[in-house]
Amino acid sequence: MKPFVLDQKITLQRYTATQDEYGEEVRTWTDLGDERAKKFQGRGDERRQAAREQGTKTATFMMHSNARTRGLLVRDRIVHDGANWDITDVSDGSPQRGFLEATATRVVE
Repeated sequence: MKPFVLDQKITLQRYTATQDEYGEEVRTWTDLGDERAKKFQGRGDERRQAAREQGTKTATFMMHSNARTRGLLVRDRIVHDGANWDITDVSDGSPQRGFLEATATRVVE
C-alpha cells in the first residue's frame, strides 16, 4: 500500500460566540492552527448524500493524529483553499498508522 502524502495545507478553526455591547450574539472563528492533510472528495455514503443535497460538497480530510486534531469537534471547521468546510464527523480513520479523518461539507454557489 502506498503511503499517504499529506499534500494540502489546512487551517483548523473553532467557533466561539460572544456578546456585543447590545447583548447581540457575535460569531467569531479562532484559528487552532495549521495542519497538513490529504483531501478525499466525498467518500462512500457522503458521496451519495451530497448528490441528493444540491449545493453542497463533501470531503474527508485525513491528517496526523495529534493533541490538536484529536480535540476537533463537529462545530469546528476547516479552511482549505479559501473555502470554509463545516466538520460533520471526526473519526480515527487509521489509528494504527497515526491518522485521523474529519468529514466536512461546504456550500457551493
